[in-house]
Amino acid sequence: DHIPGILNGLDTVRWDPAHDPFLPAAYDAQTLGDREANKTALQEELNLPADPALPLIGMVTRLDYQKGVDLALEALSSLGELPWQAGFLGSGDPTLEGLVRRLESDFPGRVRAALRYDSALSHRIYAGADLLLIPSRYEPSGLTQMIAMRYGCVPVARATGGLQDTITDYSRSTDSTGFLFSQASPAALSKAIQRALQLFPDRPAWRGLQQRGMARDFSWERSARQYLDLYQKLAIE
Repeated sequence: DHIPGILNGLDTVRWDPAHDPFLPAAYDAQTLGDREANKTALQEELNLPADPALPLIGMVTRLDYQKGVDLALEALSSLGELPWQAGFLGSGDPTLEGLVRRLESDFPGRVRAALRYDSALSHRIYAGADLLLIPSRYEPSGLTQMIAMRYGCVPVARATGGLQDTITDYSRSTDSTGFLFSQASPAALSKAIQRALQLFPDRPAWRGLQQRGMARDFSWERSARQYLDLYQKLAIE
């Protein structure tokens, strides 16, 4: 009961949408309208219809069951009648790679997968996707959700570990930054995605989610201060 947890920090120079060399258009929280150019460019790069009104769902991850990739694939399959597009980036378990390819085949023109490591493309997904799926079965800290929020990409994540510590579930309150679900199941993830898709057309509400996420401090300066506070506390005790 006395074990503290300190979250990872981001390299805020490398991960900065205002000065990211991999993006077609730079932007920040005050110029979020410029972000739309990145979405259009990403849709074109993934060979998806370039439609700004269509929610674009991204997933950047190691293809592993710990990351809940199977949950994401089943959840999206169940939402086939709703408006969405999805782009996957990652590699790993051959079985999961095959299942991603199957989803791509089942939803031609709506799902694209890049089964490889591609750092530049990951930057463009964070900067162009509307939602990022992070359905991890466990996640001690995690950086993906921090990067997503810094880039105005709203996370849909399982309420576990560092994901729960860094994302505030959507409500009409002033501090919500994403969408959380508790049970590691396709049905629970599907409901969370549906909540996000229902909110997406409300542009002021969506913009608020983006800006609150972008305002969060996930720098190493914050984590370093927490380490220093802990060391000082231990020295006093």
